[in-house]
Amino acid sequence: MERYDVVVVGAGPGGSTAARFAAQGGARTLLLDQRVELGQPVQCGEFLPTPAELADLFPHPEIPQLIREAFVIPPETVLRATHEMVCVAPSGRRYRFPLEGFAVSRRAFDKRLALAAEGEGAELRFPCGVTGVKDGRVRLANGGEVEGQVVIGADGPLSTVARGAGFAPTREMYRMITGTSLGEFPDAIELYFGHHTPGGYGWMIPKATDANVGLGVTRLPPGEDLGSLLDRFLTAWGLPRATDRTRWWVPIGPPPESARAGRALFVGDAANLVMATNGGGIPTAILSGRDAGVAAAGHCRTGAPLAEYDRLWRSHLYEPLLRAWRIKRLGDRIVERDRWLSIGMAYIGTKGLDSMMRLRWPARLVWRDS
Repeated sequence: MERYDVVVVGAGPGGSTAARFAAQGGARTLLLDQRVELGQPVQCGEFLPTPAELADLFPHPEIPQLIREAFVIPPETVLRATHEMVCVAPSGRRYRFPLEGFAVSRRAFDKRLALAAEGEGAELRFPCGVTGVKDGRVRLANGGEVEGQVVIGADGPLSTVARGAGFAPTREMYRMITGTSLGEFPDAIELYFGHHTPGGYGWMIPKATDANVGLGVTRLPPGEDLGSLLDRFLTAWGLPRATDRTRWWVPIGPPPESARAGRALFVGDAANLVMATNGGGIPTAILSGRDAGVAAAGHCRTGAPLAEYDRLWRSHLYEPLLRAWRIKRLGDRIVERDRWLSIGMAYIGTKGLDSMMRLRWPARLVWRDS
């Protein structure tokens, strides 16, 4: 049986980042992914905030340095820069605020991060599925087995690593669907709220020659599936039909007290490290991946306790993620009725999000009504 210091399961942004930092720290590292093509299918809105916006979200003093180390957006993966987000109330009233970011190609972005891990010395294998994990032993779909002193689960909300390790954080699973709409779109992200997206929201994220459109919901209305719900949402808001559709899950819940179990560490969606207010998970996957890779390498090299991972990610991410989850729970009380939701959004538009509960989401956020 092949033995490694660190075995990372899942070559998404979190897993590739974990593998890069583990290998950089001197650990013999194996990165596994079940997909034939990394970054495909796209299970994401494909939007990333700029490093400055990310630093506003997570104000820990070490975050700027971590962003410089880990949160790299290769220019060749960027499809379009955006400067504004528009939130559309059920009434059609639009609220605008500045938000700098990029629409990226996840097909290109995921490949670049995996290549960066290889560049640091990690071994990359795909397609190579994992069927089970126990006590550091990872069973492969081809019948083989590998072992790691540390196993990092970066394999999403339905994590095989988590099932094997008995890791089950409290969460609610959101149903998500995304697709591609052809056409010309403005340089702004648009989020839509109301009964067409029950308990969640829809989005339009402009790219180079098309847009990523989709929605995420807590439940499906009677007689609906995700495809028909997306069709109804697009028609209601005058958006073009979507092709190349993909469905997936996003976990929403409080950040766990610990993101480890035995010899396993968990990052990104597998650890429930998702911004509950918007379902965003790429930045938190990357930052938690960095912390997991550093902690895993330190454990293998010097015997440092794996509890160091919890210390790192909790200091960097915990408080903003917990605050976002609490805001989400408060918001859930008004999203069930379009009228209440419109009134609530109008109130926020008048007061500004930062004055509402002193959020820091980000600190300079101001809604402009239009």
